[in-house]
Amino acid sequence: MTDEITFALDIGTRTIIGILIKKNENNYDVIHSAVREHQTRAMLDGQIHNVARVADSVAEVKKELEEKSGLSLKNVAIAAAGRALKTVMQTHKIKLERSRYIEEADLKTLELEAIQQSQKKLKNSNSISEFKNNLKQKKQNKNETDYHFVGYTVRKYRLDGMEIGHLLGQRGKIIEVELVATFLPRIVIDSLLSVINRVGLEVEHLTLEPIAASHVVIPEAMINFNLALVDIGAGTSDIAITKNGSISGYAMVPIAGDEITETISENFLVDYNNAEKLKCNLNGNDRLEVKTILGETLDLSKEEILKTIEKELDQLSKSIADKILEINSSPPQAVIFIGGGSLTPGLTERFSKKMDIIKNRIGIRKREDLDNIKGEINGVNTIQTLTPIGIAITTIETKSKAVFLEVEVNGERINLLTLSQPKVSDALLAADIELDQFRPHPGMGITATVNGKLEIIKGEMGTSGEILLNSKKVGLKQRVNNGDKISFKPGRPGVDAEAKIRDVIPDSDLFNYIIYLNGTKNKVGTRITQNGKLVNSDQDLIDGAEIEYKVPRTIKDGLSQIMDLQPEKLKNESIEYTYNGQKEEISKSNYLITSEQKKINLEEPLQDGIKLEIEEQQNGFLTIRSLLQKKGNKEISFYFNGSELNVPDQIWEVKINGEKEDLNYKIQAGDQIKAFSRTLTIKGVFNYINYEISETMREKMKLILNGESVDLATKIKEDDKLKVKLNA
Repeated sequence: MTDEITFALDIGTRTIIGILIKKNENNYDVIHSAVREHQTRAMLDGQIHNVARVADSVAEVKKELEEKSGLSLKNVAIAAAGRALKTVMQTHKIKLERSRYIEEADLKTLELEAIQQSQKKLKNSNSISEFKNNLKQKKQNKNETDYHFVGYTVRKYRLDGMEIGHLLGQRGKIIEVELVATFLPRIVIDSLLSVINRVGLEVEHLTLEPIAASHVVIPEAMINFNLALVDIGAGTSDIAITKNGSISGYAMVPIAGDEITETISENFLVDYNNAEKLKCNLNGNDRLEVKTILGETLDLSKEEILKTIEKELDQLSKSIADKILEINSSPPQAVIFIGGGSLTPGLTERFSKKMDIIKNRIGIRKREDLDNIKGEINGVNTIQTLTPIGIAITTIETKSKAVFLEVEVNGERINLLTLSQPKVSDALLAADIELDQFRPHPGMGITATVNGKLEIIKGEMGTSGEILLNSKKVGLKQRVNNGDKISFKPGRPGVDAEAKIRDVIPDSDLFNYIIYLNGTKNKVGTRITQNGKLVNSDQDLIDGAEIEYKVPRTIKDGLSQIMDLQPEKLKNESIEYTYNGQKEEISKSNYLITSEQKKINLEEPLQDGIKLEIEEQQNGFLTIRSLLQKKGNKEISFYFNGSELNVPDQIWEVKINGEKEDLNYKIQAGDQIKAFSRTLTIKGVFNYINYEISETMREKMKLILNGESVDLATKIKEDDKLKVKLNA
């Protein structure tokens, strides 16, 4: 008989409701019920503060139901208060080893790591808060608040910095998620279990109040819509968001019915209980009567009371709307209110404006709206019966996939509370195992800029972590059951990259040649600098280095490297002219470069072992004087009247293109040069140095060469001494 009947308990802030319910073919029958109100503040905001007193009330409920049914109750279904849930907004990104298509495993890893980051954030913020409180109280609490992860909602995905609807199948390198993760303090579960154990019961099923309520409140026809379920209780307003047939996010607003009750109490000087009665009787009564704490009887109108709570209603509506938008990003398709506070007149109208949603998309669900529930729960408002009925129905329909169980992770016992059949990933999260260790991590790479282009040497790819479930290798999505044993071994990180400079330069660009220049052997090769310093290709590549290299591909490049000159200074240009009818050529550059006595093209490919001759040119041009010197004309020095002079050993008469020119004329391309020479005489010297001799002077002049008298036709030789004397 007991196998067919489910015992469900709703342990609320003010009231404990117990029901025995049985499933029939098309509906559920509430067979018996029992209700107890807490005589003291044993519970606050859904959290048990006095285990013994709450256990006493639960024991009374259990005893009454056993007496009514004649059954001995052993198992019970319970729910943790949604108002105790904590939500954390978290952003997390993963940089993939390369740009590629995003797979489901990448998404799972990204989201799980984000959840773990939010878990750490929650613990850290709680630890700081506890630390500050302990300092004030001058005590030390060694037990940090721990949390069950119960669910999350993805708000946004980004791919390479761009917001995108969904990542699966997209291509990129940096994936990012922004999500809201929801947690439940373990102390909430521990205190519930402590109460249940005290009264000799075992937990058959444990769920969350928002899950239980949504199970009976949301019609099956609306199960795939984006809805907000709002349970306005005494101390808090609990919110659950549904999407695609499941609850996707939770939130809690620390404002609810108590604030409205307290405002009525303060404004009309009535005690809390009478103020609560006034609030509950606002629906259906235009005038209400109440006694103040001074014994005065007040006759109040409904409008008068509503006016005093306008500010609180406005704040409650705004807080709920803001929290829904925070976890859902946009207004849901509809909002369903439950809980006693939702019956407050004017609430839905104000909420409609704050939420920017039309009023007919806001509904209030009551026990009377449930066609498939038979039987009554006496002693409480029917709207308060939705949660215990939901706990019972959730238990009946989900027995094959309990949401509260115990597993072992690396030898440690872990309790799991999840929204559906838990997976390996849930167990690892609960065990505080860094999920980042599961995915393979490549070793650090080396980057370098080579001739302006970024080059990357990748580190070794690491190995993935290994998960064993009951000694069998599984993945993160594998489901787990009560008593399962999980073993996790982290992956091995990859080895950091190492490289030589030659690894970022193509083999085809690494040259070594021998050039013979004027008979001397010279080595020429690819010139490489790392961060401005000359290096060879076998040296280690430094991470972040600036590599510059130049390949000697032409004869000019090779000579430039040997002579340490800029290539543009090496030219092999020449001009042609004729000299006394013969074609001749002369270099126009600073250098004349030949191979086997032939001028070469400096842009020809460099060849190993090439033999070159180089001759430096003066100023890069040729004068007639220089040309004659090349032809063998020499200068001699002699003394004229005690001064040393340098003159050519022959006297030349030069015509360029038919015009007489002096010896300083610069030869141009195409010049026709004709030159005639005579033996150098004293007269020739005078002509060369423009020494003018008049007829009068010629008659008086006496020429003395090396101490002897001579005439103008006498030849001049090296080191001769010539003097000119004038007779009186």
